[in-house]
Amino acid sequence: MNRLRKDEKGFTLPELIVAMAISSLVVTAATGATFQILNSGRASNYSVAYRQVQTAGYWVSQDALQARVVDPWPPGPGEEDPGFPLVLEWTDWDNNGYTITYTLEDMDSGDLKYLQRQESVNGTPTQTFPVGRYIFVDADHPGEPTNCSWDPDEKVLTFTVKAQVGQQAATRTYEVKPRPLG
Repeated sequence: MNRLRKDEKGFTLPELIVAMAISSLVVTAATGATFQILNSGRASNYSVAYRQVQTAGYWVSQDALQARVVDPWPPGPGEEDPGFPLVLEWTDWDNNGYTITYTLEDMDSGDLKYLQRQESVNGTPTQTFPVGRYIFVDADHPGEPTNCSWDPDEKVLTFTVKAQVGQQAATRTYEVKPRPLG
């Protein structure tokens, strides 16, 4: 091998190999970070949709467990809110009558709705608040989410809820059997 003279300039082969290895690591890390940033919006949207489904299911399930009367509104031809308003009624140990009404209300934009819970005690409204946002209802497919139905023979409330945030959606079906009369 020829020795480099002092006036020659350039890189040796080991220097080039080390430089290429370091640059490939930098490019790989940058690509991974870019991919993660671009996909974080999708994951975040799914997390929001999933949380809305969980929260709505929690509230309806808890109220349905207490109910003595379950009255979902039957969907008529062309109605877009199958099973809503959903009315749940019971009387507590102190002889207070509770009526919980769930309705689907329009959100400010788009076809999405929010699930609203209204509580009344002895006929007096006490509190109203949304228990789920970004709720998806498909008027063209009555059996699709979101809907609820009551089976009077089996005494089971079936509540299916779908939330959609952006292009990400989460769906869950809850089957609740109210506690038996003691």
